Amino acid sequence: MSADDIREKSRKQILFYNGIFYPLTAPCEPSKEAMLVEGNRIAALGSKEEIFSLAQKEAEKIDLRGGCVLPGFNDSHCHLLHTAITEEKLDVSSASSPEEMVRMGREYIEREQIPEGKWVHIIGFDQNRFSEPVLPDGALADAISQRHPVLLERICGHVGAANPLALELAGITPESCIPGGCADVGADGKLTGILRENALGAVSACIPRHTAEEIRILLKNASRKAASLGITSLQSDDLGFVSLKTLFAVCDELERNGKLSVRIWEEAQAPHRKELEELLSLGYRTGDGGLFKLGNIKLFTDGSLGARTAFMREPYEGTNDRGIAVYRQDELDSLVSAAHQNGMQIAFHAIGDGALEQCVSAVEKAQEQFPRKLRHRIVHCQFAGDDLLSRMKKAGLCADIQPPFVPSDAPLVQPLLGETREKTGYRWKTMLHMGIPLGGGSDSPVETMAPLWGIRCAVTRKTAEGFPPKGWHPEENLSVYEAVSLYTKGGAYLSFEEAEKGTLEPGKLADFVVLGKDIFHSDPERIHEIPIQMTVMDGIIRFQAE
Repeated sequence: MSADDIREKSRKQILFYNGIFYPLTAPCEPSKEAMLVEGNRIAALGSKEEIFSLAQKEAEKIDLRGGCVLPGFNDSHCHLLHTAITEEKLDVSSASSPEEMVRMGREYIEREQIPEGKWVHIIGFDQNRFSEPVLPDGALADAISQRHPVLLERICGHVGAANPLALELAGITPESCIPGGCADVGADGKLTGILRENALGAVSACIPRHTAEEIRILLKNASRKAASLGITSLQSDDLGFVSLKTLFAVCDELERNGKLSVRIWEEAQAPHRKELEELLSLGYRTGDGGLFKLGNIKLFTDGSLGARTAFMREPYEGTNDRGIAVYRQDELDSLVSAAHQNGMQIAFHAIGDGALEQCVSAVEKAQEQFPRKLRHRIVHCQFAGDDLLSRMKKAGLCADIQPPFVPSDAPLVQPLLGETREKTGYRWKTMLHMGIPLGGGSDSPVETMAPLWGIRCAVTRKTAEGFPPKGWHPEENLSVYEAVSLYTKGGAYLSFEEAEKGTLEPGKLADFVVLGKDIFHSDPERIHEIPIQMTVMDGIIRFQAE
């Protein structure tokens, strides 16, 4: 559909009827039978007779055949471009041993006929699936190929390994000092090839980047895929792969040509004052843009639980290791103060309670100096005691949670942190009761982008196989209404857009999804199996099941 076609369509009325419309403005609000859309806005909701009487004679009429209509899903934290690029790489998440990783890597190089000297980027391994959960190292990467620079990346994206050729190209030696990361050195004084946090980023930065045209194709296809999952908005961190200037240009072109199928709230990485000042000098601020908007500043303050790089207040069980703190407190304070003073929302990646404490302290100091309601958020917010949650609430911090992490991470928590600290993890119900605003995301490609899977995980806190029977710490299970709200009005609140979307109300954007079954009257353990029938964004059908 061309831009002219879209503009013509925007002047029309569309009447959607024979559906079960849930406005989500309140938990027990009665459903509606029909909805009138005019241009890109909702004009009215009500009974079938009422809405038909309001529609123009020439209005297009669409029979939803009993479909369940919800506000469009909003993934509050993902990596859209990374998800698209990941599909071009070798995913070894199914590997159950190092040997299987090597076999898959060799077969991939042969199958794709990758020429010597070209980078081989392999993603998705999880050493916890191995009989001996030992991190793959440079020797394993070298076993895949000595004629290619090989980079292995754990599923979390916070730890990996590189073969000697890749380390040489990246200029990493045993003496290298990498702020916010490290390249492991063995007892013999030589590099092991294992890379943690920013050291992994230093090697991945050597892989040739995609062209603007390749980025355009990737984003067009990725946004279409997101729409097929019922997503109308997403909040994405993509700037590790492309500049903000290029991303704005590419998305503006896609929007003009009707090829951008979702709204994007872009998280901009600015890990140091230099990058922050460069970003601010471009003149963009949080909320600027069209379908593609500049969102928040993204700061990584620690790593991941599975990689043991999440920064904890106390050491991991049986060790003296607390993980990796990317910043000293004074460094973080300075960076947060500068962003806050300039009106930029901040999204802190913080998994460990040690990292969370640093973030809360930095925001408290910034708020004392420059009182502003910028809805800074903690992305992941996996471990927090009552004291930290109380401070979060008082400081106006939001939590950007990823429900799919529970089925993946729950088996690791007690062995890594012990029984007492396990109870401080993934405290969604507690945060809601305390009045901390929550949004729900996928962190795709770490987990699937499908919101229905995230909703199912929030409600049941079970693995795909149904373990544990009552859910992991079931006192933190959410109701279906609470879980759906995470992925609709919760995400809208995090991006200051609750007046525009997140509920179905007259005057709001016509962004909604039609499900094949009523989600509020379905088996919670089978929510993720409900089919997506239609996705409408900006009043235009972006996806329709065949």
